[in-house]
Amino acid sequence: MNLVWPVTIKPDIMKQIRQPYILRLASILISTTLIVIALYYLEVVIVPLLFSIIFAVMIFPFCLRLEKWGLSKGIAAFTTVFIATVLLGFLGYILFTQVSIFTENIPQISNKINLLINDLRDFAANKLSMKKSVVAGKIQDQLTQLQNSSDFMPASMLRVISAVLINIFLVPLYTFFLIYFRHFFMEFFYKVFQGADKELIDDTIQKMELVIKGYLFGQLLDILIIGAANAVVLYFIGVGYAIILGFLIATFCIIPYLGMIVGSLLALLVAFITTNTSWQPLTAFSVLWVIHIIDSNLVAPVIIGHKVSINPLVAIFVLFLFGELWGLPGLFLAIPLTAILKVIFDAVPGLHPYGFLLGEPQKYHLKKHSLTHINVLQRKKEMENQKPISESLPTDESLTQSLPEE
Repeated sequence: MNLVWPVTIKPDIMKQIRQPYILRLASILISTTLIVIALYYLEVVIVPLLFSIIFAVMIFPFCLRLEKWGLSKGIAAFTTVFIATVLLGFLGYILFTQVSIFTENIPQISNKINLLINDLRDFAANKLSMKKSVVAGKIQDQLTQLQNSSDFMPASMLRVISAVLINIFLVPLYTFFLIYFRHFFMEFFYKVFQGADKELIDDTIQKMELVIKGYLFGQLLDILIIGAANAVVLYFIGVGYAIILGFLIATFCIIPYLGMIVGSLLALLVAFITTNTSWQPLTAFSVLWVIHIIDSNLVAPVIIGHKVSINPLVAIFVLFLFGELWGLPGLFLAIPLTAILKVIFDAVPGLHPYGFLLGEPQKYHLKKHSLTHINVLQRKKEMENQKPISESLPTDESLTQSLPEE
């Protein structure tokens, strides 16, 4: 007597069985490579569009308020984009004036750096028993490299300025049409994902919108608060370029762990160059770290909260990845784009593991015997989802049907 056990295989598992693993791996690698190449070479096209999407999401509530006051959709979109562009232009002008002051004082800074290098050379020759010729040769090589990079600076600055000018025209234009044609684009998403539930599409887009607004508004507010605190502290200590340096350090803090290290070392270097005593750089370095600790434990959790729960390792990786792809714009876009990807991965059933990987570890992942805790939790979850034994066993009717006919 042969018993036939009823077995059902899910379609996605059946598809994986039919498709060899090596073929799936090759297709994933080829697709990833093509996407990275496209992102690199289409930077001029993609980056303004991404900035426009984020910009549109941020200013859309103000546009909606103008529409409720009676303005038409086109006039409300134009007014909102125009006011936001003027405000950003004003902030850019302030930043440009600070950078101009810094560039005008480059000769004095260069002389101060030369004096500092001479002191380091004498210290190395006297205290470390190194020959002055060796020290001078190494320092001369570094100065030559610095000179070459400074000669290259005008060309790189010209490229940056040209890219900024292009974005000044493209980003507001894209933003206006994204807001004005928003219902048209929503219908496009419905047509693309016809098999999906419309409520799921609306919920996913709403989560992406909340992530962008929550993260960017919170991050900008945090940068303003911490940047102002840094600038005030550096100004009273007597460090030069306090305003631009304070806000630059606050911006560096977007990078988890590494950002504050780089920012504090930069502040230490600028303090050594622009001050005449030894206590000022050390005081600036120490006070900036105190501000950062207060921000990390008190200010940032209240302002930003857990709106964007990105794994710190993933955050550092994507910052370097997008920075290598797109430079400075990539650093600004890295975290929001990763957060949007996490929302999409969490919404698509087949991509849940990748959304889990992008998220922050839970407390039980960080315990001493975390693997044991994870296994226990997994067993509990499997037991909760497991059917009762009476439902798993075959019935008498199914056994009778599976018997061979005599």
